[in-house]
Amino acid sequence: MLTRRALMRFAAALPLSIIVAGAGASQARVKLEFHSAFLMNLHHFLYNLGVHPDQLEKISWTAAPSADEMAALRSAVAWYHDNYAKRDLLFGDQMASIKTALSVADTRRDTSGLALPPQLAATLDSVAPMYARCIWAQQDASNQQWIAEAKRLDERYGAEVQEGVARYLQTPFPLTPIRIDIVVETGKRQGAYTDTQAVIPSGRPGYQGLASLEMVYHEISHIASTEKLEDAIEARLKATQRKPDSDLWHVVQFYTVGAVVKDAYKRRDGIDYETYADKGGVYKGYWAPLAPLVESEWRAYMDGKQTFDQAVVHMVNRLPAA
Repeated sequence: MLTRRALMRFAAALPLSIIVAGAGASQARVKLEFHSAFLMNLHHFLYNLGVHPDQLEKISWTAAPSADEMAALRSAVAWYHDNYAKRDLLFGDQMASIKTALSVADTRRDTSGLALPPQLAATLDSVAPMYARCIWAQQDASNQQWIAEAKRLDERYGAEVQEGVARYLQTPFPLTPIRIDIVVETGKRQGAYTDTQAVIPSGRPGYQGLASLEMVYHEISHIASTEKLEDAIEARLKATQRKPDSDLWHVVQFYTVGAVVKDAYKRRDGIDYETYADKGGVYKGYWAPLAPLVESEWRAYMDGKQTFDQAVVHMVNRLPAA
């Protein structure tokens, strides 16, 4: 779920719509382009198995692979384990460029002519026929079901969610279309990840159903929406000589998107929705000291009891000194 400002400074060059908070202006709807792409899914299938080799024996195939196909798959998984399993999908060397190279037509099944490392291309091509025959239809169906639900929710609640997130974070969404690749599993501990496009796992229960809308807007808000928040927090950390690189911004992001989606479901249809963070215990552990700051100070801002800047100051001031 993490992106970082070193990757995201491009956002300043994106054409942005304008929101005037409280003035009744409406933002043009962000264009979401969902994909269930064969090669993108194959890459994440092998990456996930490279990270978790034990899962290879637990796969529910729709058609049983032959002995030769299983041998090719084991070889591919071993190669991914040795070469990519320790590379983060977002920040690891070459991983972003690999994802970009695989952002081709959803139906494409070969890597010829793509800007991929030769051995990676050969590995993908070696198992593509088996993947297509033995499990792809099942995985694509999972992805398509997820996409249909996310689109349905976005059609009903998306405009309200988009406006709310942009208003509270005081940054509009980019008007350029956003590619969202749906794969069954990413292999990444955090699940989804985003730079200029998002990759979201349809197979994780926490991302399914009503949560799909929250996760879409959480991920796309990584593209540009948190930049003002991050800059404000960083400036206050420096001004008060506190430890830099706080995750406070990310807790605020989780809280904001979750609260906006929860309010939209309740207001429009009376649905009592438990946010992804609350349901998954995101605010426990490492983030436990930050959650009360957000619940009190940022919630007060969202309720109109203080300004954006005041909320940032009050939250940072309550952090421990360096």
